[in-house]
Amino acid sequence: MELKYTIALYVCAGIALFFIVFSFIRFRRKKKFKGGTKAAELDYIKQIPHFRRKMRIYKFLKFILSTSIVANILLSGFLMAVPYRTEVTEIQNMNRDIILCMDISTTVDHLNAELVGKLKEVVENLNGERFGIVIFNTSPLYLCPLTTDYEQVLEELDIIEEALELRNDFYNGRVGYSDRLVELDNYISAGTLVGNAQRGSSIIGDGLAAAALDFTNIEEDPDRSRIIIFSTDNDLQGTEIITLPEAGQLCVDRGITVYGIGTEVMYPSDKAMMRSTVEMTGGEFYYGEDSRVVGNIVEEIQEHVASLDTVEYEISEKVTPEIPFMILLISMAFMILMQWLCKV
Repeated sequence: MELKYTIALYVCAGIALFFIVFSFIRFRRKKKFKGGTKAAELDYIKQIPHFRRKMRIYKFLKFILSTSIVANILLSGFLMAVPYRTEVTEIQNMNRDIILCMDISTTVDHLNAELVGKLKEVVENLNGERFGIVIFNTSPLYLCPLTTDYEQVLEELDIIEEALELRNDFYNGRVGYSDRLVELDNYISAGTLVGNAQRGSSIIGDGLAAAALDFTNIEEDPDRSRIIIFSTDNDLQGTEIITLPEAGQLCVDRGITVYGIGTEVMYPSDKAMMRSTVEMTGGEFYYGEDSRVVGNIVEEIQEHVASLDTVEYEISEKVTPEIPFMILLISMAFMILMQWLCKV
């Protein structure tokens, strides 16, 4: 433990020393009569056992009181000196960017809800990695561009998870229509339905391409791992600007690995196309909406793509006044008690 302002402790120690010397001189000085009622036969009274016992108790309590005062002065000085300890925290920055790219159409709600729930655990353990979220239906939406602000990412994931679960419950008849349902559905749907009447929905290739283009500094930092976690049923229901295989090739060109997660119910041709696109990037394709399956997928992604970039050390000072402050409070309470007993 160290002190920020040792001068405060020295000043209080000087005050405590002055108090001790002053008390000692005052105790040794012969006391003069300053008024009141004089008692006859004082020498006789001093020999009475009851009086002698009371005087011993009084002197003892007075000594304890004086000691408490000195202790309080020193403790006050110790607190004013600001006790602290230096802590060194190791920060491991992982050389990785991750984007969650989700097909937000209702047919993927159950899978996405399970995936988001598991990914929150991943985000809580990130160190220096950037994480982003892209959602899409007719059009892609950068819900959360790549960032190390994990608090913001977790807030977005919480909202998405609640929206997906509530919407899933509504369509399955478990909850009724509500303002909260409308609010959350608008939050995850409004920006993704731009041009829906003209272009249709579930435009998969555009969504993956948008996520691929969200990665920055590719030329400046080519060795950085870039990952897309891509969830969809790959059931195209509209007119695409870029096909899924073309979006996959874009990922290859930009050095991005895609891990694809499909729903349990997928057309064989859609499943084959998605598998081929994902594996083209060096990633793996999974499908299944069971929580254990999704959990295993997330764990495998964590194990295979994390790599240490740099190690930094953060030095911080933590003020630690708790113990001396508690002692000071106890000492003050004890001092008040002694003062009261001296008067009894």
